[in-house]
Amino acid sequence: MNSDMVDKQHLFAQMIRTFESAGMPYCILAGYDKFPQQIDSDIDFMVAPAWNDCLPELIAAIAETTGARLIQHLQHETTAGYFVLARLDGDSITYLHPDSSSDYRRSGRLWLQARTVLENRRRHAHGFWIPSSADAFSYYLIKKLDKQSLNAEQAMELATRYAEDPQACRDSLAALLPQEDALLLEKALTGSRDFSTVPWSIVSRQLPHLRQSLHQKAATIPWRERVNDWVAESRRLWRRWRQPTGLRIVFLGPDGSGKSTVIAALSKQLEQAFRRVEYRHLRPGGLPTTTSKGTVTNPHAKPLRGRLGSIAKLLHFWSSYQIGGLFWLYPRYIRSTLVVFDRYYQDLLADPARYRYGASLALARKLGRWLPQPDLVFILDAPAALLQSRKQEVPLAESVRQRDAYRELVAEFNHASIVDTSQPLHEVVSSVLKQTLEFLEQRTANRLHFTPSRQATILCKN
Repeated sequence: MNSDMVDKQHLFAQMIRTFESAGMPYCILAGYDKFPQQIDSDIDFMVAPAWNDCLPELIAAIAETTGARLIQHLQHETTAGYFVLARLDGDSITYLHPDSSSDYRRSGRLWLQARTVLENRRRHAHGFWIPSSADAFSYYLIKKLDKQSLNAEQAMELATRYAEDPQACRDSLAALLPQEDALLLEKALTGSRDFSTVPWSIVSRQLPHLRQSLHQKAATIPWRERVNDWVAESRRLWRRWRQPTGLRIVFLGPDGSGKSTVIAALSKQLEQAFRRVEYRHLRPGGLPTTTSKGTVTNPHAKPLRGRLGSIAKLLHFWSSYQIGGLFWLYPRYIRSTLVVFDRYYQDLLADPARYRYGASLALARKLGRWLPQPDLVFILDAPAALLQSRKQEVPLAESVRQRDAYRELVAEFNHASIVDTSQPLHEVVSSVLKQTLEFLEQRTANRLHFTPSRQATILCKN
């Protein structure tokens, strides 16, 4: 068993111990057959509504006890929250993704009440609480139909739950779907477990129809509750706009400082902390550019533009950050995307010849201060002789000048640090990851209104 899985098991065991010690009613909703030996996905679990406000502090206590960090909290439904725990070991990260809900709501509908599910829960052989077979079946079926997503493994999960208590699951089908659709699913669930057989093929093709039937038969929510739900959902969306859960990281440094290598390692390690990862060279997307997409082997080959031409080019360059930042970058920032930049606007200040810029650097610096700030900036640094040994695209004297110029860029950003890339790669990556996780942990703690460095005191009560 690899060390990552051992660490993940340790995190999971501590999560269960913390929930039990606090006396919080909970149950793991899906995927529990493999727990804790194998944890390949999110840990979906349900808690009593009274514990929703306490849950972030409980999760933070789990992180602190295990040497991990709580680096993300995404409220993806009004009664549901997704957490990301990350434990750094050298230059690699172990993750645990607890995904909580109280009353199970999706797409503006109440599907399962936590009170009922928790009353019917049972103990798993490994000691944690799980729902009744019928509730586990209903939860997973609703989730898959609502997402219109069902593969062979997920179909077998449904079939396994159904086989545990066929009568109760049959009753759940009758409550959730019209008779014809319930019979279609029942035929697939009680037949062959080969997902390629005809009944499952029909189910797969009928997913849009089944979702529609599911929603049509869902119980109507009283208008007062619908208004309250609408207000709560509006507040949730407003918080997502005001406090995006994405991250914008910029890497700067002279040629040969190792930007590409460090970016590749960082992106791979952080991909489980975000919904997606996107890489950008120099600018945000959204506007056409004339920048060459090939490898630059002689960045100073072309002469500088004149003063007026340089200013015109600078204004176009600056505008691409304003417009691209608003219409391309910010929507991704809201959608929990990690966007990693190799170079950024301020690169022009350190290496104007690369951009053929021949006008005032004071003007370029002043305009740069009106741009949205990245969350984190890493300026990669190494002795000029080492830079030359890695890349010889500029003379030694220029490498010496660039090194000093890039180091001075620290003053242009709110959160910038210099990283010595003359160290072994694993130490460089470890340093960058540590600073990134510390930033995410502090940002999450600020949003949840508690201090991550203290031992959480559990004050929640039924």
